[in-house]
Amino acid sequence: MTPPHDHAPMYGSIADIYDRLDDWIVDNWHEKPVTQRVDFLRDWWAKQGGEVRHVLDLCCGTGSVLAELARAGHTVTGLDQSPEMLGYARQRLADEAQLVRAALPDIPLRPASMDAVCSTGAALNYTASEEDLSAVFAGVHRVLRPGGTFVFDILSRHMITEHAGRQVWAEDQDDFAFVWEFTNPTDEYSDAYYTQFLRQGGPGSDTYVRTRERHRLYVLDPDVVRRSARRAGLTHTGTLDNYTNAPAHERTLYETWAFLRD
Repeated sequence: MTPPHDHAPMYGSIADIYDRLDDWIVDNWHEKPVTQRVDFLRDWWAKQGGEVRHVLDLCCGTGSVLAELARAGHTVTGLDQSPEMLGYARQRLADEAQLVRAALPDIPLRPASMDAVCSTGAALNYTASEEDLSAVFAGVHRVLRPGGTFVFDILSRHMITEHAGRQVWAEDQDDFAFVWEFTNPTDEYSDAYYTQFLRQGGPGSDTYVRTRERHRLYVLDPDVVRRSARRAGLTHTGTLDNYTNAPAHERTLYETWAFLRD
């Protein structure tokens, strides 16, 4: 085993196996598959009326959502702070998407250039304060056209403090394995320590690289979300249960929030 790297940049090591990890999250944490998330987005946009051509995916990761949207005929832009993630997105999409490296709340795009903005990977759970959240909403408002939509998901309090929180999750898939330890110093956030072992040299090799990342995930109070969005000029149109049309409830794991730009 090669020496570990403690701590790797967030999503630096995960990028190598992110799509496989996403499949594991679908199976174990009940996140909706990418195709279902995109189907929900397109249905929601149709209900709001108005043409949706230009779509921005915040914290786009390896570009799986972007690829589905591009296949459906949308002109897509992806933003992410991880160069490793954007590298995989570039391989997947080639010239089918504009890819921008930036960290929220910075959204360096032209004002009113997007018909819709989405974020489907619980990215806003990384915002540490109401001020930070308000800055993200202000940036979204700036790049949306009037009447444009913003749909995003967040991990619920139930997910962070009970379902995933205070637990250790592990998986061994031969060529890679991981341990995900969730600690909850308070009920307001969880520190998730992700340790990954990735085989080097192909089948039969006994050489693995270990990397470790820490992710701090904040519980977002619904009143704070609504207040921050309203302050930025976004009108709340729904809080739903994990990309369905059912309202979110106390056992919801993924809250899907929807807003319209004034």
